[in-house]
Amino acid sequence: MNKMNNIEITGLSQKEFETYKTLLSLKRATVLELAKISREDRASLYRYLESLARKSLVSEIYENKKRFFIAEPPQTLIKFINAEKTKITTLLPELEQIEKVALERPKIRYYEGKSGVKTLYRELLDERSEILAFAWPDKLLKAIDFHDEFLVKNRLKRNIHTRVIYPDIPLAHRRKTGLKEARYSKKIKPFDSTFLIAGNKVVMFSLKRWITGVLIENKEIAEGMRALFDGYWEELEK
Repeated sequence: MNKMNNIEITGLSQKEFETYKTLLSLKRATVLELAKISREDRASLYRYLESLARKSLVSEIYENKKRFFIAEPPQTLIKFINAEKTKITTLLPELEQIEKVALERPKIRYYEGKSGVKTLYRELLDERSEILAFAWPDKLLKAIDFHDEFLVKNRLKRNIHTRVIYPDIPLAHRRKTGLKEARYSKKIKPFDSTFLIAGNKVVMFSLKRWITGVLIENKEIAEGMRALFDGYWEELEK
């Protein structure tokens, strides 16, 4: 089997490479001669040859009013490949900067329903870091009846600590689970949503009418929300 059959050359299409190899084997040829051997139509061959000529891999001469194409030596192909590599290396800093900006751009995902909440919970658990939360417990447990069985149970399995800021109501004081600290605020008015922070992720979901949730994944946003939480946390009594 010809080892070159499946080789891809940077900067050359497969058809251009095949045309170059065929022409190299013939030393020189007209488009008609190339078409007979390669079984490519002449219009396509002209396109490939013109592209190869622009890359200095093919030259042409006229003899007896005939146009002949000549493949440049394989060393020319190596020079071309090295030049392409140099171009790519030169572009690397710009490409890496584009990638960096893309990674830093906040990733936002939207979910609906109880299955969506489970997905959001999994996202938080996968961070395997402390979970911070603002929650109104009676509304949360009424809307998300699997909260303890799913989030709390899996959080304890993974040994993930949590801190929660609750309103100062009786049910909140009765919420006792392992690896959790809670503080209570008399200033928090009733709200129909829950806010959670873990790692570089911020989760918010609405519990009124229908359940909808948003996940924002971004280091700066998560750090900002964590700073707000910690500031409020320090002002509250244990």
